[in-house]
Amino acid sequence: MFKSGTVLSVADIARRIGISRQTVMKAIQYYLEKGIIVSEGKASSGSMGGKRAELFSLPADRCLFNILISPSELLVSLFNFRGETIDACTRPGVSGLSVDDIAAAIWQACDDMMKARGISLKQVFGVCVSSPGIVERKSNRLRYNSLFPEWGKDIPINEKLAAYFGGDLLIVTENVGKVCGCAFLHESVGTERAIATVFSGWGGVVASLMVAGLILNGKDSLIGEIGHMILAPEDDEVCGCGSRGCFERQVSADRLKGMVVRMAADYPDSPLVKSGLESITVKSVFAASAEGDPLGRELSACTARFFATALRNLTLMFNPEKVILQGDYAHIDEHFRETLFDALRAFRYYGDGERPFELMVDKRSILELTTLGAYTLLIDRLFSDEKNYI
Repeated sequence: MFKSGTVLSVADIARRIGISRQTVMKAIQYYLEKGIIVSEGKASSGSMGGKRAELFSLPADRCLFNILISPSELLVSLFNFRGETIDACTRPGVSGLSVDDIAAAIWQACDDMMKARGISLKQVFGVCVSSPGIVERKSNRLRYNSLFPEWGKDIPINEKLAAYFGGDLLIVTENVGKVCGCAFLHESVGTERAIATVFSGWGGVVASLMVAGLILNGKDSLIGEIGHMILAPEDDEVCGCGSRGCFERQVSADRLKGMVVRMAADYPDSPLVKSGLESITVKSVFAASAEGDPLGRELSACTARFFATALRNLTLMFNPEKVILQGDYAHIDEHFRETLFDALRAFRYYGDGERPFELMVDKRSILELTTLGAYTLLIDRLFSDEKNYI
C-alpha cells in the first residue's frame, strides 16, 4: 500500500485490502519500530468532527537515485521513499567515455548532489541505472549497448558502481524502455489486465509487457525487445544487433532523415525539406503531418505501417488490452493512428470497426518517466527482501 508513495491511515488500509484495523495496526507498529514507516501526525477534522485519524507514510529521509545514460549526457535525479524528487541535474560530455569513466562520472554527480543537499550515503538505499541495451536480469549485466559499442559485451556496471557506493547498496541496471514502463506500473498497481508500453528513443524500440502488475522478462531478459523483430529482411542497413531489417531501424529518426533526402525533389515546399536535416526529428515529422504537409503525411503513414506489423505480431504473442506509446512516438498524429488501424483491419479476425487494443500516448519526458519508473522499480526490489531495508 505504501509503495505508491501515499499517506494513509489504518482505516484507509483496512478498507482497501479487507482486513481488520487491529491486524493493520500490528503491521504498522512493526514497521514504525524499524523506521520503515513514520507517523505524519493527525488528519484534519472532518465536517462531522470526531477523533482525528493518525496518518502514516514511508520516510522522507531515505533516498534513491535514478541515473539515465543517454548518448551524450547523464541525467541524474534524487528522490525519496515517497517518490518526491529532491534534485535533478544533467552532466554532458559522456560520448566516448569508457565504462570506468562513466561509473566515475555517475559517482561524482551523485556525490555532488548529496553534498549540496546535506544527504549522507547512509541515507541512500538504492540506485537505478537506466540505459539503452539489453540487460540480463539475473546477473544485472548490460549484455550490449549499441550506442556504446566500445564497452563490449556483458558490461558489469553494477560492480563498477559498487566500488563507489558500497557493496551493500541495492544497485539495479535496467533497459531505459523497461524503466519507462515501470512508470505506468506505479499508477496502475495491481492491474490484472495485459498492458504493453512501447518506448522509442535514440534509435531503439522496446516494449514492457505487463500482467497483474508485473513486467515479463523471460530466461534471457529478451521479452519486449520488439525493436529487433525483423520486418524488412531485404534492408541494406545492419542493426546494432547484427541483423538486417529490424523494426527499430525502419522507424528511426535517421531513417526518416534519409527518406526526406530521397523525396526532397518531389516535395520542395515541405517544411521538413526547408528546415534542414539537423532539425528533423520524429516529433517534427508528426507536427508537419498534423499540419497537412504531404511529405509529413507520407512519412507518418510509412512508420504507421511498420508499427502495425510489429503490433500485430505483438498481439498474436501477448494480446494486450492497451498499448501505450512513450518517447519519440508518443507524438503521433491522427494520420498515423488512422493508418495504423487501417493496416490492422486487414487481419480478418476482427470485425468491422473493432480494434485489437486501445492505443494511448504518454508524452512525459524521458527523465520524468525514468525517475518515476526507477522509484517504482527500486521500491519494489527493496521491499521484496527484508534485508534490503532494515
